[in-house]
Amino acid sequence: MSATAIPTFIVPVKVVDFSNTVLTLTLGKSQHGTAQPQLDIILQPGATHRQTSALLHTFAASLELNTPPNERWIIQSDCCVGPNRGRIYLELAEGDAAEAMRGMALLNILLG
Repeated sequence: MSATAIPTFIVPVKVVDFSNTVLTLTLGKSQHGTAQPQLDIILQPGATHRQTSALLHTFAASLELNTPPNERWIIQSDCCVGPNRGRIYLELAEGDAAEAMRGMALLNILLG
């Protein structure tokens, strides 16, 4: 691994309070009828589309970094579920119960 220099310019950072965000973990079904672990996300009233999108990207990045190397599922996000709503879901490779439970365990790390 090589070291990369830290840029010398400063970029303004916006901080958003996501403390009132509601996360609900469910085991749904994909359009193909297989198990689909998903995390439904409801942000506080007044949250913008960009805030919803940013939170979904942050969650997806965390899940990608915590996915074991042997898992072949795909982490997806959907920002257009409704106002202030989005979801993260896993497209499972095998779609069996064991993989679904491993996926649920991964999504559960976002619940704290």
